[in-house]
Amino acid sequence: MIDLNAQFRWNNRNRIPQNVEKAQKYLDSQVLKDTDKYVPMRTGILAKSGIIGTVLGSGEIEYSAPYARRVYYGVNINFSKSRHPLACAKFFEASKAVNKKSWLAEVRRIAGR
Repeated sequence: MIDLNAQFRWNNRNRIPQNVEKAQKYLDSQVLKDTDKYVPMRTGILAKSGIIGTVLGSGEIEYSAPYARRVYYGVNINFSKSRHPLACAKFFEASKAVNKKSWLAEVRRIAGR
């Protein structure tokens, strides 16, 4: 099991806008969606474990397959590129490098900032 955090923090907890929860749900959902093409795929269980193991709005993406940590860090894994040509170790980091600006822009729009 591997936990990935993708959340934003609000400095004044007493004045959290209502749209912040909506923005966090969007971010969690979009991270899963955009990261999928970087997740190594043989059967699809690893990618599905991210959907099943994540509570949208929690700010934590959890890939709950028993081998998720080993695959994420690339320990003794050969990544087949046949089904996901962008598959790699540290798939969240690869996705974040490409998508971070668009994620932040949309979160700001949803949160009203």
